[in-house]
Amino acid sequence: MRKNICFFKRKIMKLKFTSSSTRKLYTKFDKSISPAGKIKLDELMKAMKNTPNLDEKNFHETLEKEGKKIFPLLEPKEFDVVKFIALNKYLEKSKENLAKIGDDSQLANIDLQNALQKQQQTIQVLSNVSKMMHDTSMAVIRKIG
Repeated sequence: MRKNICFFKRKIMKLKFTSSSTRKLYTKFDKSISPAGKIKLDELMKAMKNTPNLDEKNFHETLEKEGKKIFPLLEPKEFDVVKFIALNKYLEKSKENLAKIGDDSQLANIDLQNALQKQQQTIQVLSNVSKMMHDTSMAVIRKIG
């Protein structure tokens, strides 16, 4: 893994982090990570996810702290590559979560619309029954009077 990190570190340092060539390089590197390295990255992602009150202020500090625990032998520049990968993985997970939330909210909206429709139908039935009772009462009163 160290050999891959050194190679990709040199490549990434020359590129802008948002460029398409960097994304391609990240994808290539992500595919080349050993199973043990992927397990460690998953541990890092789990640690980030389980961190309470994670926000933009303490995100990088938490990433640094948790990353040093999981990857203690890496040099600072090598660790920067790991942080880059971790950030990309975190962004991917966040995008997936947002998509799921969007789907869930759409389903919740549909359920809410169905509930409102049933409530309107119930009110309409009760209104009709009330009108029929009123009409019947008025007809009885007219016949008596």
